[in-house]
Parts: sequence; structure tokens; C-alpha cells
Amino acid sequence: MATIKSATTSFVGADRGARWADFIAKAHVLLLQADRARKDGVWDQALELAYQAGLRTAGACIADSDVAKRRRRSSSAWAQLRLVDDRGAQWATAFEHYSLLRSRVASGIERSLDPRLVDHIIALAGEFIAEVEADAGSFGVAA
Repeated sequence: MATIKSATTSFVGADRGARWADFIAKAHVLLLQADRARKDGVWDQALELAYQAGLRTAGACIADSDVAKRRRRSSSAWAQLRLVDDRGAQWATAFEHYSLLRSRVASGIERSLDPRLVDHIIALAGEFIAEVEADAGSFGVAA
């Protein structure tokens, strides 16, 4: 009998679940878009897209963890990520640091962004995605 293999099963980490793969795929797209915005000099958009890539990666970490199964949980992705494990808490702290800046930029309060800071956030999102993909045993996800 033939075995049917979906496109997502060949995705890195697909054994972690479809939700994990979906979050990671979205994070990759957002990171690529952030890089394009950076190259175009659209710093506010690059910041937003990189931050969203971080959020999707956090979603991947949370998706197959025990945190996702809790009935009462925080609506903050960073607060939930802190509950997954110590490394998740470190990533949450790294990204949460930029939450206020993101909000100020989105509302138009902050108009001038340092391109080096945006580059740093884009790099941070890339590192987060790479670590989550590479680490089979972290973030409380059963491999």
C-alpha cells in the first residue's frame, strides 16, 4: 500500500507537529520580508516584520508544549514562552525588550529608527528561528 506524505512532513521539524511547521514557515516568510524592507530602507516595516517573525517562532515553541494545553494562560506570547523552559525565557526577554519600541513606531510616536538596531532585531529573529529548528529537545517539545 502506498504511503501518502504531505508537503509539511518533509519540512525541517515536521515531526513536531503541523502547527509547529506552520509557525516556522510563517516566521521564515516574515524574516525574508523584513530583510527586503531593510534593503529598501523602510526601517519601520523591517522592525515590525522581524518582530512578527520572532512572535511566530515563539508560537512554534509554545504550540507543542504543555503551555499550549493549559486552559488559563497569558495572552502574551512572551509570557507563555517564559513558561516553556529557561531558554524560552531568555528569548522572551530578548524580544520583549523591543515591544515598547515596536508599539511606539507603529503608533507614530517614534519616527526615527537606528538602522543598526533594526539590523540587530532582524539578526535576533534569524538566530531564534535557527535555534528552534536546530534544537530537537528544547522548548518542551517532544521530538
